[in-house]
Amino acid sequence: MSCSSEDQVNQDVASSKETSASVLDGKMLSFKNEESFIKEYSDLALLDSKGLQDWITSKGVNSLSKVSDESTAMEDDVLSETRVIYSDALEAVLNTESKVKIGGKVLWLNGRDFYILSENEINKSPKELISIKENLVVYGQLLSVSKSTKDLTSRYVIPNENRIKTFVTDEGSFNVPGMRYRHVLDLYNETVLLNNVVYSSKMFLRSLMQYRSCSTWRCTWKTESTPMQVDGSNISANSLFWNASLVMDSSVSGSKTFLLATWTPKAPYGEQTWYQNFEVSGNFKIYVVNAWHEIPLSWY
Repeated sequence: MSCSSEDQVNQDVASSKETSASVLDGKMLSFKNEESFIKEYSDLALLDSKGLQDWITSKGVNSLSKVSDESTAMEDDVLSETRVIYSDALEAVLNTESKVKIGGKVLWLNGRDFYILSENEINKSPKELISIKENLVVYGQLLSVSKSTKDLTSRYVIPNENRIKTFVTDEGSFNVPGMRYRHVLDLYNETVLLNNVVYSSKMFLRSLMQYRSCSTWRCTWKTESTPMQVDGSNISANSLFWNASLVMDSSVSGSKTFLLATWTPKAPYGEQTWYQNFEVSGNFKIYVVNAWHEIPLSWY
């Protein structure tokens, strides 16, 4: 009877681990393996900001999304397309130091590289880790490549992995007395590579309204919090291996990110045909001050 009870307890524990994709382990979330990490990350990509915040609260983690601030990178008149943008879903699963545990390995994301941390390195601050990162082992990447053949690691790649394409309206597009507005759309790819395997590739669309703020010394662009309407219902993605998510009418205040499409390799097509570029067509519409403004989207 004692052995039978112990077996049942072990089975219950195993079952609990299988149904719970992640658990809080110290200051970071811990995932059973790469597959469970990608599954929860993919589920989070479908949530709105409130759903993400509820999930973060339920997990009890101090996530990167609480401290991440890209506002300084968005202040200039010309926005660099070499910027590194993390999706809201990715920032949710990382802690404030960009760390996460997957399959027993503690990973630290810096820029586009996931580094493995040893027992002695786990508690080091990001500043300390940056000073020794040349000695760390790279376990995964958010690669930034643009080619349709295999790269130096002898794996197939998706064209334009982790690239950004930015669309900015002219100031004159919004005729608002006393205000200078612009609207920024960042169309970007987030491809997650772990242990030399492409586990996920998603297309995101970030909408951001800004106003011109001038001081004695300089003018910059700041986030505008006035509510507006955006409509992406006319946007479509046309590809056998990309599953599009329709962006419907939505009220936006400041910045909002939409999941636009997910890469879906499938049988019976051979692996060599899976790695196709994303395609998009249609206009993204913005409703501000009693008028629609349209931005035609295109990818590389």
